[in-house]
Amino acid sequence: MASTFFGLTIAYTGLQAAQTSINVTSHNLANINTKGYTRESASTKAADALRTYARYGTLGSGVVVDAINQTRDSYYDEKYRNNNTNYGQYNVKNSYMSQIENYLNEFTLKGYSTEYENFFSALNQLDRTPADTSAKNQLINNAKSLTDYFNTLSTNLRNVQVDANNEIKDAVQQINSLAQNISSLNKQINQIQANYGNANDLKDQRNALIDDLSQIVNITVSESDMGNNLTNLQITINGNSLVDGYNYHTLQTVARENPRNVSDAAGLYDIQWENGQEFYIYSDSLSGELKGLIDIRDGCNGEIEKYASTTDAAGNSTYKTDADGNILTETESQKDKNTQYKGVPYYQSQLNQFIQTFASSVNEILNKGVTSDGSAQGISLFVMKENSQALTASTVTVNQALLDNADLLATKYNVSDGEANVDLIVDLINTKDARIYDGGTGSFFLESIVSDMSIDSSKAINFTKNYMNLQTTIQNQRLSVMGVDTDEEAMDLVKFQEAYNLSSKMLSVMNELYDRLINNTGV
Repeated sequence: MASTFFGLTIAYTGLQAAQTSINVTSHNLANINTKGYTRESASTKAADALRTYARYGTLGSGVVVDAINQTRDSYYDEKYRNNNTNYGQYNVKNSYMSQIENYLNEFTLKGYSTEYENFFSALNQLDRTPADTSAKNQLINNAKSLTDYFNTLSTNLRNVQVDANNEIKDAVQQINSLAQNISSLNKQINQIQANYGNANDLKDQRNALIDDLSQIVNITVSESDMGNNLTNLQITINGNSLVDGYNYHTLQTVARENPRNVSDAAGLYDIQWENGQEFYIYSDSLSGELKGLIDIRDGCNGEIEKYASTTDAAGNSTYKTDADGNILTETESQKDKNTQYKGVPYYQSQLNQFIQTFASSVNEILNKGVTSDGSAQGISLFVMKENSQALTASTVTVNQALLDNADLLATKYNVSDGEANVDLIVDLINTKDARIYDGGTGSFFLESIVSDMSIDSSKAINFTKNYMNLQTTIQNQRLSVMGVDTDEEAMDLVKFQEAYNLSSKMLSVMNELYDRLINNTGV
């Protein structure tokens, strides 16, 4: 049968259970503002019944606390991380597209469209006074202003590319650091749980790190049971293992030996695993901040800009050049080897295409003419800077000979033509309306660049806002499960306090019984 003092033991277990529940509630309230904290609760169950060998069979032996559980839903974790990945991608694009928009904003800045119009305004003035040296100077200086603007614009875009490239390196380092910390936490958690301890706070730290990782790159998280209260947590990126239990893999950035695109900055990074295995950065399934940075840095609308080449009848390949021998560029479809996004290389290639077409059309006409006094053959207005390989937005400049002597500018076709003959100048003016820029005029071509930029910039803004709103909604849903609610904790505190008081009252009752039994029996 049960011990005479068995009731005291039962009351004591009630005190212990209530005290533990109060401590857990206190821990919840203490961490109410802790980021990533998961609400905990004490799980209780009836203690094993005691066989009494009496008619009633067994007798309850009180209560035990068998676990401290976290109240968390993995479904909301997955939703949050998937959205966090998309938010990270478009937040990066929004940041960089706003920079590109500032450089290409033709509505609030006197940009390349204005410089382009100024060039033809100077031609119209020269049309009135073709032999006037000051009018020639005005045209040449306007041309220099135009080339300087394109040089600066190309440099600014390259700086954006360099910034994105540096952030890619930082993102890779963050991924490696988070992977190392997560694998370390995996080991600590299992060491505690192997001894049937409580590693809930370490799990919160691990989940917070996984949340941070999900913003940088899209991940797949799985956790399997290994037995003996141990688990194996795995994280993969595009099917490649990043974290596997206590082990983790790292990524490396390797500078490219040769630029992919003509106007790319030198030393842009490719990514590979530490064992040399390729990390395919142009995968359609890649997402997160890393994807956004790669799109901005490498995006050329599914193409690659390279030096234009041609093959002769003998099968020999040579570079395509304009009439002045300047190497030209062209784009080649690389849909499987590049991102479809319109990033910095795309806008660089568009500017290069415009400059090459514009300079060639102007130079071709000037080279056919002679100076206003008929003393010299016409020379090119637009040339490459020294030590340049191709005519691009960053290398174009105005012929120094014309800057030194404006009278070397051709204004007519034939020596026999009078100084007032303006056929050559009229042909230059007509190039403005010539549909030689992908079937459109120069003005429309420049406007299309702004249009492309505006569409992508607006898309980045809208998607960033949408995913931010979704993030707030999903986080609220997640917090409704895992978050600490002051009202709920206050009610629990009262409930557990009442349970503690009742167990204490039971001890008092038992004390009175034992006093009667021991001290007063037989008196």
